[in-house]
Amino acid sequence: MRSFVRWILMLPVVLSFMNASLTTHAQDSSPDTEGQQAEEVEVKVEEVVITDTRLPSAEADIYSVPSKVTVVTAKEIQESGAKTVQEALQNITGVVWYDQIGNAFQQTIDLRGFSGQPVPNTSVFVDGVRVNEPDFNTVNFDLIPLEAIERIEVLPGSSAIYGKNALGGVINIITKRGAEERQATGDVAFGSFGRQRYNLNASGPLGKFDYYANVTREQEVGFRQDSSAGISRIFGKLGYRPTEATDLAVAYTYVKDKLEQAGTLPISLAEVDPTLNFTPGDQDDKDSNFVRINGRHTLPFDLSLAANAFYRQLENESFVNGQTSQSTRLFNVESWGGIAQLTHDWEHSHYRNTLVLGGEYTRNDFGDEFFGFFKSFPDFPVETKTSTDEDIAALYAQDTLHLGTWLVLSGGLRYDHDQFSFIDNTTPGNNNSKRFSRVTPRAGVTFRLHQRASIYFNYSQGFRVPTVDELFTSRGPFGTSDPNLKPVRSENFEVGAKAQLGRWGDATLALFQITAQDEILLVCGEPSCFPTATNQNVEETRRRGIELTLRGRYDRHIDAVLNYTFTEATFQNDLTLNPFFDVVNLEPFIINVQQGNTIPLVPKHRLSVTGNWHPIAGLTFSLSGLYVSKQFLLNDESNQRAPLQAYFVLNGGASYERRVPGGRLTVFLTLTNLLDNNYFTFGIYSPNVLTGDGAVEAFVTPAPSIAAFGGLSYRFESFPQ
Repeated sequence: MRSFVRWILMLPVVLSFMNASLTTHAQDSSPDTEGQQAEEVEVKVEEVVITDTRLPSAEADIYSVPSKVTVVTAKEIQESGAKTVQEALQNITGVVWYDQIGNAFQQTIDLRGFSGQPVPNTSVFVDGVRVNEPDFNTVNFDLIPLEAIERIEVLPGSSAIYGKNALGGVINIITKRGAEERQATGDVAFGSFGRQRYNLNASGPLGKFDYYANVTREQEVGFRQDSSAGISRIFGKLGYRPTEATDLAVAYTYVKDKLEQAGTLPISLAEVDPTLNFTPGDQDDKDSNFVRINGRHTLPFDLSLAANAFYRQLENESFVNGQTSQSTRLFNVESWGGIAQLTHDWEHSHYRNTLVLGGEYTRNDFGDEFFGFFKSFPDFPVETKTSTDEDIAALYAQDTLHLGTWLVLSGGLRYDHDQFSFIDNTTPGNNNSKRFSRVTPRAGVTFRLHQRASIYFNYSQGFRVPTVDELFTSRGPFGTSDPNLKPVRSENFEVGAKAQLGRWGDATLALFQITAQDEILLVCGEPSCFPTATNQNVEETRRRGIELTLRGRYDRHIDAVLNYTFTEATFQNDLTLNPFFDVVNLEPFIINVQQGNTIPLVPKHRLSVTGNWHPIAGLTFSLSGLYVSKQFLLNDESNQRAPLQAYFVLNGGASYERRVPGGRLTVFLTLTNLLDNNYFTFGIYSPNVLTGDGAVEAFVTPAPSIAAFGGLSYRFESFPQ
């Protein structure tokens, strides 16, 4: 906390920065520059509305919200050339991004120094429904149709209002509604490594109804050996507005995919031929159905009611061919539930108060069948069959008070109740149940220095419930589960500033610190660390950093975005860890962690710069560079081994759009890794059993070499008379 106070002392610098920007804005509006204004193109700053509560209710102005929020629109996704949700987010501030799996669709995304290890600490929502898998909190981003996304809101930091498992933050995805004009679009695209995409969509009004439908097929041979992918998605949404006071929508998503997973390579092989596959055969097959119903109704006395209901079903079969073992896992989940939220939005003169009260319930039923064996002992297989019932209930409240035009106060409170009932059909003695509950607060204050400039401070708490695997599941003779684990708790402090900079751009700056207590790690037992190492709570870890975003435009031809993130993620107490048993040397692998050691897979510096040049109407050339500093590999919590080296990747693209009879035609081309750098985004230290003497060495996931992806899109438009 003391160190964070020193950071807050930077606030006068922020104030000076804001004052300078506002002064410039005032000078630019003076009569002396009136003629110049007529010649220059002013930046069109749209009113950004975000979802500051669990469900969309009253509009929240981004300059009034006491936190750093990033909104990525459908247009920005299209212009970036992103082919997955992860690619659309990889350049923004606060993101921890890497590829552990080894294909183009299953990269890991986490926020603010949480590295997705051992469990992701970012909650992801689609149309108000949490889509983190209930067994291990992972997110199958490949099941989210990128082409159907209207916008993505990234809210970093512990999020009390959104609920459990959001220590790093929240990624809130809103899908498209039918357009006011009838239109249909078809596009085809082809690229390197056998990449193909075929997409058809249609949308428009039908009286009081509106519709949006989309069908997509993607496939790829892959950069690595045995890393092919095939994905089929169907998305549809039907909206209904019977009156001005009522808005209803029902959405359905079906996804079928088969993804091969090349995994990691020993670094000695990856530097010679990054396309190799060390243990071929890994693959992941999924079949998913996802239905959600959302509604909002305006009531008398400044009240409104929002609600949703959902059903989600997933069948997942995965096969893993490891160095010493093979395993097959069948995972099936059914989830259903809903949310109801009442909002009172009162406004008089310069005063406004928005009170939100809500409650939610979710039921998860999931089964897990596992079959595996050690290759050295194929006659002694490991087989487990478990099922889990989970009931999640929550109540929350949030109030936002606008005092005049310059001060906004906000506060919130949430109560979460989470209960597991675990059944082990193989070993009934492992049957167990656990219950967790917690109240988490949130508070913030925003000073509006101008209509489009503010400084803010917020405080919030978060918590993560131990997963079923961490609590109960023990596969094989060396299980690491511990039913006595406590939930992870966090405290988040953030101070920042936002401003429109005259007519040429805007900027946001955030300083944050997150302290986590009882984080769960595989801690060494006594006296020999084998077989007594288990998942245990450790005393304290800390993440703190700086996030800066600058956007600018020079006349109508050039625009650019700069995103910079500094993150310091450290252990705050001494530890002895035992991540695995060395099967070659028949001894535990011990890691001695000292206070202040850096948490693996969290780079201190991430800098991205994207520039666009529009020489003529409809034509755009883009260039984007991303620098990621070195980071320690997983299983090097002692920071004693060679780190994953820093890397820089340069991407480019071009697109041309013009009106043709009946609609619009777009031709596009994106180029990734223009410098053809050989770099790695993920690494782990592990024994190399298949080659050499079995010594522990670095295993890394190579990034693809230079690649092209291009195609054309035709949009048929029908305008109402």
